[in-house]
Amino acid sequence: MIKHILKLIWNKKRSNALMLIEILLAFVVLFFVLAYMFFNIDKTSQPLGFATADRWMINLDDIDAKDSLDALTTMQNLKSNLLAEEEIESVTFTNSIAPFTNNQWIDGTSEGGFPMRTQIVPADKDFGELMDMNITEGRWFTEEDLDAVIRPMIVNQNFMTAYYPDKSMIDSIILFHGERRLIGVVDEYRYGGEFEEAHNIRFDPEPYTELTSNAIIKLRPGTTMAYAEKLSHLVNNTTKTTGSSIQTLDKRKKDSSDESWMLLYGLMGVCIFLCLNVALGLFGVLWYNINKRKAEIGLRQALGADGFDITKQFIIEMLILTGFALVVGIFFVIQIPLLDVTEYDDSLFYRAVAYSSLIMLALVMLCALFPAIQAARITPANSLHED
Repeated sequence: MIKHILKLIWNKKRSNALMLIEILLAFVVLFFVLAYMFFNIDKTSQPLGFATADRWMINLDDIDAKDSLDALTTMQNLKSNLLAEEEIESVTFTNSIAPFTNNQWIDGTSEGGFPMRTQIVPADKDFGELMDMNITEGRWFTEEDLDAVIRPMIVNQNFMTAYYPDKSMIDSIILFHGERRLIGVVDEYRYGGEFEEAHNIRFDPEPYTELTSNAIIKLRPGTTMAYAEKLSHLVNNTTKTTGSSIQTLDKRKKDSSDESWMLLYGLMGVCIFLCLNVALGLFGVLWYNINKRKAEIGLRQALGADGFDITKQFIIEMLILTGFALVVGIFFVIQIPLLDVTEYDDSLFYRAVAYSSLIMLALVMLCALFPAIQAARITPANSLHED
């Protein structure tokens, strides 16, 4: 039967070629859309490396514009007043390199004999505990680290994997614009949001009095946003400003991801629209072809074929044609992981190939099923009567 179907496909190669091209192009577009979607959705499944629940960020206004003594006094008073609040468990301060701000401070060196590049995050001694950082090796900063002869640093696991794989470098001296002592490793810190790729991160110790851009507070569980008004008055009265703003880290996380989610939803819409157009096209072509082949169908039934045989023939024809298109499409798109033309994980493309193929096969099956059932209902008498 397969040999007979292949001969039928070859005899109608002109009309089938258009259908094959349509399936091929739909597969290629679907492949790239799904690969992009998988790439981004995979990032959202990775841990941020820090906690956002019950954490609020206060954007401090114009403290850095004060003279040094006034700014120092303001920061000391602010920390003291915040910790005196019953609702607040702990406080830490950051500069503009804060969670979900999209700010970056990039540094690089080749002093160690090979190039190293990191994003720098200044942090005080309370940052690691308040943000619930997962320290996999070593420890977080202490007050004594601020006056250490050799400046300490903490890095993330991505840094270690990139430059010191399969090694423990705790308490080792690393040349990075001078000598630095590595005292700790955290698993991750994707402060740009859930769609941010993993970067090399280096934490540098700073006194909280010099981190005057933002305060991050950890509140007792169950504290509602109604407390924000009281908190705002406290901050403004302490800093003698009126421009401070307060947001939860959960909201900042959501806001930082909204644009990326909208793009993904748009791409999903493109996939659905593409599949609908392909389905309508295939359905129309199949319906037209069946009407043109009524004589052939009637003849087969007169020779003893039943309705199931007719249905099976049309479905197998479409699956074989789809198989040809997928083989050609897979041959071209599979070159991306095989030739390593991108830095992305090969499994991403293999998944996109598998899902694109399954979607196209399911789509063709659905489009072929109803016309094939209708073809099975054609009787020899009806086909001869219309001829």
